[in-house]
Amino acid sequence: MKILMIGPFPPVVNGVTVSNDFLYHRLISKGKDVSIINTETGLIASKQGDKLSISKILAFLSIYVHIFELIGKSTVYMAIGQTFWGLAKYSPFILICKLLGIPYILHIHGGYVCKAYELMSAFKRKIFSRLLEGSQSVIALSTSLAQDLGKTFPNTNIEVVENFYDPRLIQDPIKRTFHEVPRFLFLSNLMLGKGVLEFLDALRILKDTKNISFDVALAGNIEKGIGETLKQKIDALGDSVYFFGLADFNKKKELLYWSDIFVLPTWYIMEGQPLSIIEAYVTGNAVVSTHQGGIQDISNYESFFKTEAQNPAALAATLEKVIAQLPILNSQLAATAAAAQKRFNSENFIAKIEAVLSASNGKTIWVNNAAQAKSIYTEA
Repeated sequence: MKILMIGPFPPVVNGVTVSNDFLYHRLISKGKDVSIINTETGLIASKQGDKLSISKILAFLSIYVHIFELIGKSTVYMAIGQTFWGLAKYSPFILICKLLGIPYILHIHGGYVCKAYELMSAFKRKIFSRLLEGSQSVIALSTSLAQDLGKTFPNTNIEVVENFYDPRLIQDPIKRTFHEVPRFLFLSNLMLGKGVLEFLDALRILKDTKNISFDVALAGNIEKGIGETLKQKIDALGDSVYFFGLADFNKKKELLYWSDIFVLPTWYIMEGQPLSIIEAYVTGNAVVSTHQGGIQDISNYESFFKTEAQNPAALAATLEKVIAQLPILNSQLAATAAAAQKRFNSENFIAKIEAVLSASNGKTIWVNNAAQAKSIYTEA
């Protein structure tokens, strides 16, 4: 079976590029015949997909020169966007697949598709649904997201494949110690939609109003246009804030074991099932986040604390609550780490993707109920 993967890949780092890169290298290591077309444009923005710009058109025109690489492929796997243009820009690849009779699989790394579909014109809906429903399978990150897709696109075969963590995170783990001064970690691209400014405002409340001391690490690329505001808010917090920029794997691992509380007050419209939350779980952090996108499906742990989006005061109150509970959370953190290490094991992720790929090539009998969003490989 010859597999072609089309979607965003590094060097830009985000959940989709990390997932695609990990999947590609694991399939290669297992002897699969896999090639890639990288569609990453390097844009980091909270409102991706809202408008079709000249720069986006030019970027994708340069990608279409690779379209003939589809010839001779058995299956095409595409990690698509979640808006009309997020899918439509893959339409030349999809049309060639249809012409050549090549099955294609669409992997949706977020929870905005159905909302975006509601906002489309009737003409765009018709195009969007035909492109989506013509796929062999659509992969969703969680049961709730798959159920939404099943209701909106009833003629689509939907598979649930949850995200994963890199097993190197728990190999030779860094020993944890108790910290008198709590340590917070924000490990994500520093974007408006990810709630980084609200997080810094909440920390200011803890410092100035509650007189609570803390250390905080920020790591990630900065969204264009918020750099100056971000710098001002960081400077206002003094020397308790450490900014690392984009962290490589070793630095990320170090930070995840350095911290006590992982914070992601996201309201990002494209949010799915953040790898960073899973990474925080398996390394023993308490997690403070919203229920944006597919997060609710991975929030059923005692060490998860829900907060409100775009509400620094509510976030500060949640952080204060977690700080107070930290001394007695050891057993909950250990239980969450053990459960998450099992549930989000990368071997589960790879096996499920392989099963979908094999099914598209006619080698596996696949049983699925799109309406109920269940698959024979879904974990209990």
